[in-house]
Order: sequence, then C-alpha cells, then structure tokens
Amino acid sequence: MAEGLERGPVNVPQPVTPPALPDLGIRVVYMLLFAVVFWVLTWILAATTLMQLVVRLLNGRPHPDLVRFGASLARYARQIIEFLTFVTELTPYPFAAWPVEG
Repeated sequence: MAEGLERGPVNVPQPVTPPALPDLGIRVVYMLLFAVVFWVLTWILAATTLMQLVVRLLNGRPHPDLVRFGASLARYARQIIEFLTFVTELTPYPFAAWPVEG
C-alpha cells in the first residue's frame, strides 16, 4: 500500500439526540402562574416585614417564627425567580417540596 493510505479505522461521529426539553407552551403557562404567585408573595413579604417591625419595636427583638418564615419565603422567592429567568427547569412549590433551610 502507499504510505499515505495506511490508516487505522476512522472514527465517524455518531449523531447525538439532544435531551428532550419541556414544551415551551406549558412552560409559558407555568411562568404566568408563577408571576402571579410572585406578586402575591411580595404582598405577603410586605405584611411579614411590617409585623416583624412591630414585634421588634414592642419586644426589642425579632420574633423567631417570623424570622424562619421570612427565610423560607426568601428561598421560595429565589426558586420562582430562577424558574422565571430560565436558570432552572424545576417548577417551584406546589410542584416541588416547599424550600427548607439548608
């Protein structure tokens, strides 16, 4: 054989099927739903903030249950924001567990 033709087996790239993405139409519906949930969440946050302020003014320290609730609410808000901005495909509560501390 000629010098340039002595080669081993040729690796031919195989077509790769991309993983299936969720249907964008369904995601848009979820996004609208979670945009409304986020709007309601901001009002709950405002009420929690005012209650915590009153408790702090009266007792000199924040209420521990409101602190935990506020932290949990913040984690939930983050999950919603990450879903709305396409950071994640995971739908937040109630389609997943409520975010816990950690």
